[in-house]
Amino acid sequence: MARKTGQIVGRGRHRWLVRVFLGRDRETRRRRYHNCTVHGPVRQAQSYLNKVLRERDLGRRVEGVTVTLGEFLDRWLETAAKPKLRDKSYESYKSLLRRYIRPVLGERILSAITPLDVQSAYQEMIDRGLSARTVRYANSVLRSAMRQAIRWRLLAQDPTDGAQLPRLRRREMRVLSAEQSRAFLSAALKTQCVVYTRWTATADRSRTQSQLTWQMSTSRNKRGPT
Repeated sequence: MARKTGQIVGRGRHRWLVRVFLGRDRETRRRRYHNCTVHGPVRQAQSYLNKVLRERDLGRRVEGVTVTLGEFLDRWLETAAKPKLRDKSYESYKSLLRRYIRPVLGERILSAITPLDVQSAYQEMIDRGLSARTVRYANSVLRSAMRQAIRWRLLAQDPTDGAQLPRLRRREMRVLSAEQSRAFLSAALKTQCVVYTRWTATADRSRTQSQLTWQMSTSRNKRGPT
């Protein structure tokens, strides 16, 4: 397939060579090409070709689009995330990306990742029985990384935009049955009685001790100094 000065050449099952003409070298006048092998369906190779051509036409460095998501995440974690995160949060980011994002998207070319790819990664997490909170946390971390990629001009758009996230389930309020309510009230009353009894006994001892101290002091005063 050829599009303007780009080509997609099949290299086996779900393997495509994307080739883009970058112009001639100023010194040698030799033709320069950008070559990259993309794994996946042909539409993914076509998406990657479109992005390379757009970056080239905008005068940006085409080399940036050859970075895989895994390579970019390594750079992002060390240079952007680590300096502003606490150690515990940093390790949490690394662990989450290693367990849920890298196995699915880590080998993909960063600029070729689409919103559908991101949605598929989240759906795989849901199918594995992971909670909505974990999926949302993964989206938050990945979204932060993608926003940095845009600031570094490695991406033109954020592929996490528009992702459908699972809803957080609110914990249902448990209502005590009539029997449980009676048992709770009975236990509460007993507890109050015990507390009151102990408080009364303590108060009585304190009062008795005060009276004895006063009586002893009065007796000494009546006898006069010795």
